[in-house]
Amino acid sequence: MTVYESNGTSIEIVNPNTILFPTRIYPIPKKQIGINIPIKFSVSINHTNSNYFYLNHLQALIPELLTSNGQRMQGHLVTDDLVTNQQIKQPDSSPSIQSDWSRIRPKCRTTFSVTAKLFWQDNSLQLKIPTIPDYVLDCFKSNYFWYFDALETKTYQLRFILNTDVRDICVSNSNINQEAIERETSSDILATPWVNICLVQLLSTDSNAIEVDGVLFKIDMPESVLTIHSKLFKAKTDVKLGVYITNNTSTTLCFYQLSSIDAILISDDGKPINWSGDPTKLAWKNNEQNYHLLQPGEKMFLDLHGKLFWYSSQLQFAIYSKTRSLNGESGSYYFHNLQAGALYHLQVIYQVSELRARRLEEKVLEKVWSGRIAMPLVEFRLIKA
Repeated sequence: MTVYESNGTSIEIVNPNTILFPTRIYPIPKKQIGINIPIKFSVSINHTNSNYFYLNHLQALIPELLTSNGQRMQGHLVTDDLVTNQQIKQPDSSPSIQSDWSRIRPKCRTTFSVTAKLFWQDNSLQLKIPTIPDYVLDCFKSNYFWYFDALETKTYQLRFILNTDVRDICVSNSNINQEAIERETSSDILATPWVNICLVQLLSTDSNAIEVDGVLFKIDMPESVLTIHSKLFKAKTDVKLGVYITNNTSTTLCFYQLSSIDAILISDDGKPINWSGDPTKLAWKNNEQNYHLLQPGEKMFLDLHGKLFWYSSQLQFAIYSKTRSLNGESGSYYFHNLQAGALYHLQVIYQVSELRARRLEEKVLEKVWSGRIAMPLVEFRLIKA
C-alpha cells in the first residue's frame, strides 16, 4: 500500500507543485556528448513527530518510473565510477555532513533539491537521478545515482520513495531486485504522489523549438559568444533572449505576456549556478498589458531582457521577468560569479497554472493556455572585450 503520510511524516514534490503542474514537458536533447537536459525537483519531508527521523544517507530518495500503461521501468543504481555488479566503496565524507542532512528534526519541514539529467549515451536516451540532495553531492567523492535507459518520446510517471533503511549495504544487482520485491510486498510505502514527465522531440527544422498540442515554443538567443566589458566602467551588456510562441491550432488562444518564468543556468562541469533576486529591480509600467491573444497562425515574442554586468566585483547574468508584483517591480533571475572563457547552458521554462489560466479566462472570455514547458537548451560563451 502506498501512503503519503505515516507516523506523522509525509513526503511530496513541492516545486513545481504537482497540483498546479501535474504534467511537465521537457525536450529530448540532441545526440551530442555533454548535452544534458536538467529536470529539477524540490522534495519536501514534513515530519510532525516529536522524535528524530533518519534517512539512508547514501540513497535517501528512491525514484520509480512508470510508462503510460503502468509498466515499471527498471532502474539501475550506480556510482559515477563503479557499476552495480561491483562492490561500492563508502563515500569519503565527514560523519557530521552525513548526519546533518540525513537526520530530520522533530516537528520540522525539510525541503531538498534534486536535479536529474536527461541525455544520450550509447544511442540510448537515459535519465540520471541522484539519490541525495544537490547540495550534498559535492561532499561525496563517490556519488550514487539511479539510471533509467531506453526512454522514448512519450509520457512517464515519476515519484520518489523515502528510504529510511539506515543500514550500509553493499549494492549489487541482486540487492536492487530484492529491494524492489520488498517495496512491492511492503504494507506501508511512504512516497510522493506521481507526477507526469512528458518527453518531446525537437523540431526537425529547428533544434531550438518544440511543438505541443499545436502550440510551438522556441527559445531565441542569437548570440552564442557574449563580450564582457571591464568592471572598471560598470558597463551593462544587453543580451537578446526570449521565447517565441506560435499558435498553430485552429482556435484563438490567450497567453500571459510574461508569466512565471523559471530558469536554470548550468556551468561547463554540469553544475547549476547559484542565483538570487536582482538587487537593481527594474520597474515596469503598471498599465502594460500582461497577456496577449493569438489568432490561429499568429505568434508573439516574450522578451526576457537578458543583461551581463558587474556587481560587487562579480560578473552577473540577469533575466528580467515582467511579472506584476505588489510594489510594481519586476521579478528576475540573477546568476552569480560567472567566469570569462567559460561555456554555459541555459534552460528557460514557461509555466502557467490551470488556476491562473481560469482566472484570466473569466476576464478575457477566451481559452488561456496553461502548462509547464521547458525550452531546448541554449549555450553561450563569455569572452573579455
